[in-house]
Amino acid sequence: MNVVMEKVDTSVKGNRSVELCKGEILGAHPVHHTIEKGSVLEFSENCGYYHIIILIEGTAVFSTDNKEYTFDGRTTFVPAPDKKLTVCAKEDVQILEIQWDEAPGDEEDLKEYKTQFPVVVPYQESIQYIDPNKSEKTISRMMIPHEVLPRFTIGSVESYGYDLVRPHAHPMLDQFFFSFPENDMEVIIDDEKINMKGNIIMHIPLGSNHGVEVTGDRHMHYMWIDFMPDKEAGLKRLNFSHRPTGTVRDFANEDKHR
Repeated sequence: MNVVMEKVDTSVKGNRSVELCKGEILGAHPVHHTIEKGSVLEFSENCGYYHIIILIEGTAVFSTDNKEYTFDGRTTFVPAPDKKLTVCAKEDVQILEIQWDEAPGDEEDLKEYKTQFPVVVPYQESIQYIDPNKSEKTISRMMIPHEVLPRFTIGSVESYGYDLVRPHAHPMLDQFFFSFPENDMEVIIDDEKINMKGNIIMHIPLGSNHGVEVTGDRHMHYMWIDFMPDKEAGLKRLNFSHRPTGTVRDFANEDKHR
C-alpha cells in the first residue's frame, strides 16, 4: 500500500513555512512553520479557511482581536476566521498549522456548538477520553473536541512500551497522524508495520485498517487530525468511540512501563 508521509527537518534555522502532504485530503492544508526568536508571523483574516495552530515547541505571544496570549508549552489555538492573528517568537518556535476550508453550513454549526473564538486549549488541559481500541494504560486527549469546529477534530495518543492501539477502520473520517518530536513507534496499516519517529506527518489511507504498536522503553506520542467528509457519520462514530474520562492523568506521575 502506498502510504504518504513526510519528515519535517527541524534543524533548519530561520523563518520558513512548508506545506505538507499537498492534495492528500480535500480541503485540508497542513503547513509547518519555523519562526526564529524575535521574528513575527502573521495569519490573515477572511481567507476562506480556519487557521488551526498547534504550538509544538518554543515560547510565543499570540495576538488577535486586541488581546495577547503568551504560551511556553504545547497549545492549540484557533483565531476567529474574521480576525488576524500575529505570532511573535520569544525563542525559536515550531508550529503546525492546519488550514481547513470553510464550507456552507459552518455558521449554523458554530452557533449550535456555541463556539467561542479564539479557541485556546493548553495541551495539559485537553479533555482526556477512553477509546475501545486503546488499552487502559494509554492517555488519549481531545485537543479540539469534535463539536467545536465544523467537520474537524484533533487529539493525541500517548503511551510507552509495551502498548497497542488495536487496528481499526473509520471510512467516515479522513486522517493525518503527526508525531511529536519524542515519538518512536510502529504504525500498522493493513497488517504492514511502518516505523514512525518524531516530526513526521502521515496520511492514513482512508478506510484502511490501522493501529499503532510501541515496544521496549520507547515513547508513543502523536496527534491524530480528523476531517469529516460525511459530517453526520463522523460525529456518530466519534460520539461512540471518544468518551471523556473526567480525570487528568500524566505519565510523569505513573509507572511508564507497567
